Amino acid sequence: MKDTYQMMVCGVGGQGILTITDIIVMAAKEKGLRVLGSEVHGMAQKGGSVVTNLKIGKELHSPVTPVGSCKALVGLEQNETLRYLKFLEPGGTVITSKTVLFPISWKKDKKAAQLARESIEENLSKFDAEVVMINAERLAIEAGLALAQNIVLLGALSQVEGFPLTVNELKDALKRRVPSKYLEQNIKAFELGIKSLEN
Repeated sequence: MKDTYQMMVCGVGGQGILTITDIIVMAAKEKGLRVLGSEVHGMAQKGGSVVTNLKIGKELHSPVTPVGSCKALVGLEQNETLRYLKFLEPGGTVITSKTVLFPISWKKDKKAAQLARESIEENLSKFDAEVVMINAERLAIEAGLALAQNIVLLGALSQVEGFPLTVNELKDALKRRVPSKYLEQNIKAFELGIKSLEN
């Protein structure tokens, strides 16, 4: 690997952003690559904005990710994906869940929620990027663990051209990182994420 691979993972607290990041870091180190990163947490552990920056390569000098420099952006919530799209380089890849978390007051106003969802997707499509939207919640439930939406997206990320880690490298790190009682469901979620991009 000659070039530095820069990427970001974003979402809200409780969605497993740090778990994805841990798995990627573990797999990269096992491969002999260096990793630099930083993370920003919102004010609340659950519900606050969370983003991690990662640089993977052989010679790294700074964890800072300049605007317009990321090759990939993984978003677990579409508002957060839209917020951090400016960090993506032109022609980069966005892997985003279709999940949109609305204020509690909007739960009864389905029309307003639908209009907001359509507006977000319209704005996502305006960027010079390959945007892949995945129903990660549905696939995670199919895998038997609703909380594994993050692992669905990790599986999809493994299929992005130029991503420096292979399916097997990520899967080995996943097996070391995830508690054994949830491993079977997480492996299935990972594989469903792979299939979602293949299809």
